[in-house]
Amino acid sequence: MTDEVARVRLRRNAANIQAPIPDGKGEASLANVSGMDRGLLRRAQEGDREAFGQLYRIHHPAVFRMVRFALGAGGADAEDAAAETFARAWKALPRYTDTGAPFVSWLYGIARHVVADERRRRMRLEPRDELPEQAHEPVYDDRLDLVAAIERLPEEQRTVIELKYVAGLTNPEVAARLHTTTGAVNAKQWRALKALNEMLGER
Repeated sequence: MTDEVARVRLRRNAANIQAPIPDGKGEASLANVSGMDRGLLRRAQEGDREAFGQLYRIHHPAVFRMVRFALGAGGADAEDAAAETFARAWKALPRYTDTGAPFVSWLYGIARHVVADERRRRMRLEPRDELPEQAHEPVYDDRLDLVAAIERLPEEQRTVIELKYVAGLTNPEVAARLHTTTGAVNAKQWRALKALNEMLGER
């Protein structure tokens, strides 16, 4: 199948990414998340820190998996990036508008900026005292190629891929989060995997 290369890479790179559960209670059940988010968001936008804390506990595992997927296995960097994501989300919350998309998708958007900032920071910290006498082929990093390809997907396709392969939801669960049908999720997933396969090639 044309999407097999992308599917295998997604599963291989996301397989061992687990999020620490901050309070040991785990994520809220899917059936309650959407309605719960709306109520908590209204309170949080009015300055209720406890309501935002509940949103943190619900969505921290998914955000942590996303940033760890993008940054690699360094747990400390990923935890710092997840914390920064929620700090920026709290500051931006008064400007948040409910468009019908899952709240976690908005958080993912913030997390992408945090990840980009962290990558730039790492590049600045790389030692450059001695330049090589001759050019070397860059080390191939399958994960970075995959992350870059995901970022190039249309928003709806990217959301499906992130919710399924990074957050670990099933297609029916993704459909519930996106307020659509499983068939629509399947179609978006197929198109996304096909596009990823084309971008990644056969390497």
